[in-house]
Amino acid sequence: MDPINEDSSGEAHRGQAPALVPISDASAAYRLIAERVDALVRGRSEIADLAVPACPGWNIQQVVAHLTGVAQDVAALNLANKGTGPWADAQVARLGTHSVDDLLDLWRQSLDQVGAILAFASDAGVCQLVFDTLTHEHDIRGALGEPDSRTGDLAFEAALGFLTTMADQFIRQAQLPSLRLSTPTIGSVQLGDPHTARGHLALDVSDFEALRSFGGRRSLGQLLALPWDGDPTHLMPAFTDMLPAFTEGGLRPPADDLIE
Repeated sequence: MDPINEDSSGEAHRGQAPALVPISDASAAYRLIAERVDALVRGRSEIADLAVPACPGWNIQQVVAHLTGVAQDVAALNLANKGTGPWADAQVARLGTHSVDDLLDLWRQSLDQVGAILAFASDAGVCQLVFDTLTHEHDIRGALGEPDSRTGDLAFEAALGFLTTMADQFIRQAQLPSLRLSTPTIGSVQLGDPHTARGHLALDVSDFEALRSFGGRRSLGQLLALPWDGDPTHLMPAFTDMLPAFTEGGLRPPADDLIE
């Protein structure tokens, strides 16, 4: 049976189309995450060198340096290589001698200018910034073993709106099996064209698990083990080949399981 439920007339119950939140909402979400990260790590100098399993090779100080560097680069319109590894590495190198608290101060000082720049950016660009920042918030929380803020706020709405919009485009272009993805915050969204796709799937997960799975923080084994309705094997190229494209290869599933 088709894993997407069908009513007595044979019509499948489809999810709504994925949607980006408005720039004003995404910009507010970005500030919300910055405030949460500040509250999480400020005044805790002992955690600076703690390794971040979700970001191999980086410690907490380096993740915060990246977040601060992104804000500085947005404010300075240094965006030619945004989303690439060299762009992030340059931020960490530039800010590598600063303490975590100094980095938080620099980030805070950039927020007003970043907000002014974001007002003229695209919805997708601002939502991508929220996605990246929210992802790193939870990378830091994972390193600390202090999970929180995993659902039901504007940050998840913006980040998941970006991820599902991109996934929908990739799935359609590659004619992969369509997916009805359901989470508490975004409801049920349809990814891919169910009328032309070769196969249909459904997946109901938490906001947090959707962020981590579609955001490059789950191994292939973990992805296959999600509570799929249907066989997800033929959808895996969306995670291994296509979703990485929007950050220049930065979102490939890790080789090892990330347990959070």
